Amino acid sequence: MSKALSALSLSVLALGLAACTSVRVTPLQSAPTTMCIEENPKVMVSDFVPVLQQGFARHGITTQQYSTIPWDQCPYVVRYTARRSWDMAPYMSSAELTILGPRRQTLATAAYHLRGKGGLSLMKWQGTKSKMDPVIDELLSNTQLIAEPVTKAPAVSESGKLSKQERLKQLQQQNLDYEAYQRAYRQLMLEDQPSSDVR
Repeated sequence: MSKALSALSLSVLALGLAACTSVRVTPLQSAPTTMCIEENPKVMVSDFVPVLQQGFARHGITTQQYSTIPWDQCPYVVRYTARRSWDMAPYMSSAELTILGPRRQTLATAAYHLRGKGGLSLMKWQGTKSKMDPVIDELLSNTQLIAEPVTKAPAVSESGKLSKQERLKQLQQQNLDYEAYQRAYRQLMLEDQPSSDVR
């Protein structure tokens, strides 16, 4: 009797552990090879965006993260949320991805959720990559990449150089860290100042 009860308990526990993850995906049908990611400062999962960028790159899509989306340059935008829970240590317990198209319509969605915040499952402490890679793969595995339209060449001044505004726009698109951006920005501002020899 006790063996049967133990076997039943183990079966229920195994079933509970296996059924604690929920993944819902509406796959992306087609997309360009470049997308913008809208930064979500509320997300405290530090490696979430790098995992997202690597996952998209694996499917031939490069991404650029922006704190404020330049809508004229980003026809396809990825929005995300991710939440952490705590049980002896923090771990990611849920995440959602939404891909918006040129008219800001929802093209695809993906959601990862640990039911009951993972319960007794030891898999709840797996890293962000282990949890999100299968979700990203399901989201993008059948996506047909489309050729991007050719954009017009940036405005060139009479001297043959890019205008200051165009150089600033290029700098903003480089996704530099704060310090590197500030150095490059200062250099750009100094380039256009007339040199004054003080003697």
